[in-house]
Amino acid sequence: MTLQQKMLAKQSKKGFTLVELVVVIAILGILAAIAIPSVVGIINNAQNSSKETNAEQLTSAVKTLYSGVTSGTLTKETPSDELNGLSADKLPEKEETVANRKSTANGLTLQDAIDYQGLQTKFTESNIGDYGYSTADGTIYFKDTVKDGIDLTDLALTTTLGDIRGAVS
Repeated sequence: MTLQQKMLAKQSKKGFTLVELVVVIAILGILAAIAIPSVVGIINNAQNSSKETNAEQLTSAVKTLYSGVTSGTLTKETPSDELNGLSADKLPEKEETVANRKSTANGLTLQDAIDYQGLQTKFTESNIGDYGYSTADGTIYFKDTVKDGIDLTDLALTTTLGDIRGAVS
């Protein structure tokens, strides 16, 4: 075999055969089939965890607003920078009776609690339906992660704090 024939033989063996390429593609497909569901599961768990945390924050916002109004620490005289967007017009006068303050607090809405705590970016009309509250204890839950045995009532931004009984009593 001459030198020229040896060079041609080496050049013709460059690249991969069709069988080699098919095997590599099959291996990559198997790896993708294993990895993709794991990644999707991790993303779903993270989103659910975030929504559970949001539900806890909303429960806290409801309790904080209700207790502030009923105790008399949140009134029409409260400076607007302490209200974070909640309208002072919705609050009682400073000298109101406890019964009147409770009545006012019961009439405040979920939107008022969201405004008061600055949670507007987390709760909108489009996603508030993902949450519900238990009339037994007033706790707000993300619906997809609720444990068995808890009956939830749907939330809307117009739900009053009086409706979310356990959280505010």
